[in-house]
Amino acid sequence: MSWGTGGSIRSCDALLKRVEGDDPTLTELVILPMKVFGPLDADRLSRAIASGANTHLKSISASGHNLPPESLKQLARALSIQAMRMSMKRDNGEICGISSIAIGSNDMRDSGVIALCEGLEESNGGLLRMIDFGWKNIGNDGVRAIGKTFASSKYLTQIDLSRNSDIGNEEIACLVKAAKERAGDETVAFPSLEKLILSECNIGPKGMKNLAEMLLGTDANRCKLIYVAISSNPIGPEGCEALARLIAMPEKGSMLSCLYMSQCSIGDEGVKLLSNAATSNSCCGLTHLDLSENSITSDGARVFAASLSGSWPSLVDLKLAKNDLGSEGVMSVMESLRSRSVRATDDAEKTKNQSLKNVDLTCTGCEKEGAIAALNSSCLTTLRLFNNRLGSEGFRSLSALLRGGHPSIENLDLGGNDADEESVIVLLNAIADKVDDGAASKLSVLEIGGNKFGAKAMDALTKLKQEWPRLDVAHDKPIEESDED
Repeated sequence: MSWGTGGSIRSCDALLKRVEGDDPTLTELVILPMKVFGPLDADRLSRAIASGANTHLKSISASGHNLPPESLKQLARALSIQAMRMSMKRDNGEICGISSIAIGSNDMRDSGVIALCEGLEESNGGLLRMIDFGWKNIGNDGVRAIGKTFASSKYLTQIDLSRNSDIGNEEIACLVKAAKERAGDETVAFPSLEKLILSECNIGPKGMKNLAEMLLGTDANRCKLIYVAISSNPIGPEGCEALARLIAMPEKGSMLSCLYMSQCSIGDEGVKLLSNAATSNSCCGLTHLDLSENSITSDGARVFAASLSGSWPSLVDLKLAKNDLGSEGVMSVMESLRSRSVRATDDAEKTKNQSLKNVDLTCTGCEKEGAIAALNSSCLTTLRLFNNRLGSEGFRSLSALLRGGHPSIENLDLGGNDADEESVIVLLNAIADKVDDGAASKLSVLEIGGNKFGAKAMDALTKLKQEWPRLDVAHDKPIEESDED
């Protein structure tokens, strides 16, 4: 990889000479924003690609550089020429050529996106597997060009359209219409898609409905599971009806491998829609679910917990941070996790039911009771309890569960809970007190920043490190007694 920060002042000349000379060590071209990369530089890069002078470059990252539409179109044409020339050449079973591109600035707008797409249209997007259109101020015409150009690509696996605030319901409808027209009725649009990023746009329920229909295709015939990130969109509970179709298909399970939807204003009603869909049709295949900051309360948590006990068999990572679940809501979720393994009748079923390993309960108001329920889990490996008002009493209560470490949790976050120093010391001493030589403990990372930490706590930590030299403890800088006063 070359970052493009060397050479004469901010010039890209030395870097482009390496591209033109087909430097075999230069496979990933990264031109940072502090460099000067203008139309003449882009044209040099285009010529090196189109002429076949360069055969080793696989990715181009030049985000933040404002390029005119003409330069973007010339670069895209070069990629099309390369695709047509190199599509039959293979390197260790993989197609050679540039497969990833991130280029342009937030001034790119529709005109720049259209120019880039026009240059790639003749080759159905070239050999690109990943393209980054994030923060490009794209509107109707831009997304229409994207759908028309890439919908039939057999290579494209990842597309990033995040941080385009003008992409709303109407724009998603334009994207879907163009993609369907290009793909035709007999095939699915974006057939190789594995990752779709639409965070921080302006997509509401209607947009989600159109998006779901495109992803489902004809008779839900998509072959690959998709990672979908739609955080920070006004999806609301109504939009969850479309999402439910994607995560819980009858007899097929989930079309999504990951669903990141923090800050989507779904509330209890939305999470109940998702939970009920999962109960009706198991969400097999979905491994990551982020429901952070969605105004979910204990009512929504209880319904979700009821579905969690048997309808999310592949789930590995669950984020519920910044929802006011309260101790009751968190305890419901933790009890559901416990019942997953208790109900297992054989080792195979037990393994399946213990798939969930990582839970984020940051700022959920779980308090002492919820934290105790979470620590009593026998299957989690990562548990985040940051900023949950545990206080000194909570730390002392948790200490009893952490004597000698923990049998399953490897990464434990107890930061931001405002425990006093004496309670922190009690916690550290409990972990240092090995049980049966500590053979059963898996704890390797402990985060306790945001709690009182003075010289005495530092002494306790030193003793802990003697017992557990490989335990990494993140803490605040020790406070001197004079500083506290």
